[in-house]
Amino acid sequence: MGERNKILFLNKSNEQFDFILKYPERILPVTFFLLCLAGGILLYLPFSSPHGVNFIDALFTAVSAVCVTGLSVVDFGSKFTGLGQFIVMLLIQVGGLGIMSISSIVFILLGKRMSLTHERSARYIFEAESKEDIKNSLILIFKYTFLVELIGAVILTGAFSFIEHNVLTGLKYGIFSAVSAFCNAGFFFTGDNLVSYNHYPIITYTISFLIILGGISPAICVTLMNLFKRKKLPPVSVIVLTVTCALLFFGTLFFFISEYNGVLSGMTIADKINNAWFQSVTARTAGFNSVDLSNINMRTFLLMVGLMIAGGSPGSTAGGLKTTTVGIFFLTFWNTIRGKDNIIRNRAIRIDTIQKAVTLTAAYFFILGISILMLLTTQSANPLKLIFEAVSALGTVGLTMGATTALDGVGKIIIIATMFLGRVAPATLVCYLNTRITDSRIGYPDAKISLT
Repeated sequence: MGERNKILFLNKSNEQFDFILKYPERILPVTFFLLCLAGGILLYLPFSSPHGVNFIDALFTAVSAVCVTGLSVVDFGSKFTGLGQFIVMLLIQVGGLGIMSISSIVFILLGKRMSLTHERSARYIFEAESKEDIKNSLILIFKYTFLVELIGAVILTGAFSFIEHNVLTGLKYGIFSAVSAFCNAGFFFTGDNLVSYNHYPIITYTISFLIILGGISPAICVTLMNLFKRKKLPPVSVIVLTVTCALLFFGTLFFFISEYNGVLSGMTIADKINNAWFQSVTARTAGFNSVDLSNINMRTFLLMVGLMIAGGSPGSTAGGLKTTTVGIFFLTFWNTIRGKDNIIRNRAIRIDTIQKAVTLTAAYFFILGISILMLLTTQSANPLKLIFEAVSALGTVGLTMGATTALDGVGKIIIIATMFLGRVAPATLVCYLNTRITDSRIGYPDAKISLT
């Protein structure tokens, strides 16, 4: 009788959570919310901060870490203990990999079978066709992540140890910055971020390539092997790599020209090129800065806002609209004005893919507009700095022009919500759209709608 009651209790408990567990688009935001809340509580406790931080600041830091943003309202290096900093690094790693990735790989390692609900959710999130595809995707993600982070940590540990003349400090800085860079988080220990290291190319280039590799996604990097085998790249890889290279090249060139006598003044030509490259890379979603961004001119402001909105690539740790969305919009525009079909590598871009890109873009700018409006209404800081802050938060970038520390309690809550939405909203919306795809097979007359 006792066993039967236990089974009934478990079934009843499961039924209570069915309104979440049965819907992939609800699992992602709920699990990320719980992780952010747990992280905020841990960072609020005395063992994380010896001098104490208020709960809203602890929660802000936790959300920024889980959403791999990098914005901080407190001095990260001095406010938190070694344990607190380690907790932040774990939050960055888990947030970068994703809750579903972590839980699914645990099942695989333990030889356990995922529930049907878990498997269904994972299929939508990883866009996999079968359980075997999920397993292969997860193994690829984890191998790629830890291998790249390990190589980056070794290089950075050596560099920081040499610069700081301290192996323990080098080890601490090296491991943390490798995880932070690959996950596109942008956290670092010093108050000026990486400004003190902007004349060390080994630091800036290692971190920038970690950011790029984290922002491209394992699947795309694996397809690069096709180049050595003289095979054609799949269409998605062509779009991602083309848009990524274009953004990096033109971003570097524009920043170099725009800030030659600005924030880059006083540097050698080599350092100017190195830092222009670094800021072009990090503006996409990482949040590290090697120059003082509070003094950039309006041209650079517009450039960085554009790069932050574009973001990284799907399936990666990056935020923003994603390179595929940018690429699809450009291809659609270019093919439309030429009167051509939307074709890439002899493959047609499906109309539902374009519809999803339009929907994601509209949702992105709607959230951004609301966030900017709320900040301008409630905060007294410079309007341009608040706009930059909102774009940075929604793109999970983490760059700031100095407005973060000037935010009051309401402003912090607005940025917390913006960071959270920037991390979970795109994937949640895609999951929702994937579960709502229908083919009615009913034809309707064309609607004639004027656009001019």
